[in-house]
Amino acid sequence: MSAEIVTQDGINEVASLLLPLHDKQLILPNVTVAEIIPYRAPTSISDNAGWLLGQLEWRNIHIPVISYELINGGSAPPIEGARLAVINGTGVNRNLPFYAVLIQGIPRLAHITEDDIVSVEAMHSGPYDQMAVSLSGEQAMIPDLDMIENELLRYIG
Repeated sequence: MSAEIVTQDGINEVASLLLPLHDKQLILPNVTVAEIIPYRAPTSISDNAGWLLGQLEWRNIHIPVISYELINGGSAPPIEGARLAVINGTGVNRNLPFYAVLIQGIPRLAHITEDDIVSVEAMHSGPYDQMAVSLSGEQAMIPDLDMIENELLRYIG
């Protein structure tokens, strides 16, 4: 499944979502996000990783729930008004078809061309931030989903 579309004038665009976090926003291709669901408290599965908030049942499967801020070394985000972005696994490991990321607010759709993305220096970049970008003057982080999934698999097998 490709996220790239070609417009009438021949420009390649990627339909993307800006996912609001507590202190920044992530940008992901639209096809990476399976669904946005209301927040519900996950069941604890690990005492070792504070960023692994637990797991919840979604579409009859149990998926892990993470805090992007905490895995990236930041502070705990508020739960009030939170939602969960269910992320499609990259397919590297069959044990992780989906996982959820705690987000703040409602994501916004953005159609992005290569020219729209300008790499910038991030003030609060963490180990799971692949690149900081500016999109029409708005900053966003491109997360390193492979690293996140590998870290998740260390705790959930």
